[in-house]
Amino acid sequence: MNTNKITTLKNLVWALGIVICLVFVAVGMIFVMFRRYKAPDQSYDYSLYNTAETAAADLSSGALGSGNSRGALHLLGETADGGDSYVNRMVFLVDSTYIGLRDLGLINSNQVWGSPTGSLKMENLPNAVIRYPNDGSEISPVSAAMISKPDIMVIAIGEDGLANVDENTFITYYDNLVNEIKSASPDTLIICCGLPSIIPGYNGSDGLTVTRISDGNDWVQLVCRDTQSYFLNVQEDLSESVQLYARYASSNGKTLNRAGLEVFLRYLRTHAIPR
Repeated sequence: MNTNKITTLKNLVWALGIVICLVFVAVGMIFVMFRRYKAPDQSYDYSLYNTAETAAADLSSGALGSGNSRGALHLLGETADGGDSYVNRMVFLVDSTYIGLRDLGLINSNQVWGSPTGSLKMENLPNAVIRYPNDGSEISPVSAAMISKPDIMVIAIGEDGLANVDENTFITYYDNLVNEIKSASPDTLIICCGLPSIIPGYNGSDGLTVTRISDGNDWVQLVCRDTQSYFLNVQEDLSESVQLYARYASSNGKTLNRAGLEVFLRYLRTHAIPR
């Protein structure tokens, strides 16, 4: 009788001990699960203010080629003639300077993206639309890129409205356009063309000057460095001393005529993207 009582008491003590242990384990697990982790304080010398300050400084054309945070300039050098097969891989986003590519029939008109009026002003670039040649609809260049997924896009804009924008606006709008096109069509290679310039004695109402054209060319190169696009220096064959040869200009002194566009296409073919 006494032996049975002792055995029962031992069993109760063991059971009670096990229950107490389980309670402690459960409390410990709950503590670990709900305890917040506090990381040690860290100090960074490269503050957001410094980042913004550096980015703003990089927008200066004086930084061109200085080895700063912008990428290298991918200047298209002379190559063997890529021929028509090379040009046939392209679409051209153009302003009024190059609109003759669409209107003069030098290439397939389906390859040319221009606005209904032919003009594509820099100050209106964020809201610009083109007449999509495949169906005649008016859509943004980014939407057109998303639909067609071109192999190569040649962006030949910048002179329309150049006198009405400052450096920061020009670069920001152009950068955004290229980056949005890349997002819409990641495999598309992009060539940004320099500005052909204006003829000597030009007095158009748009306020363009040789100095402004020179600045614009620097800005296009900065865009190429920002976006890692290719730069095509069209002035090499179309201009002399940053002035467009008169023989390549239409009567307004700025828009490329047939002869000028033929020189442009030949230069494009003989300064091909490296394979």
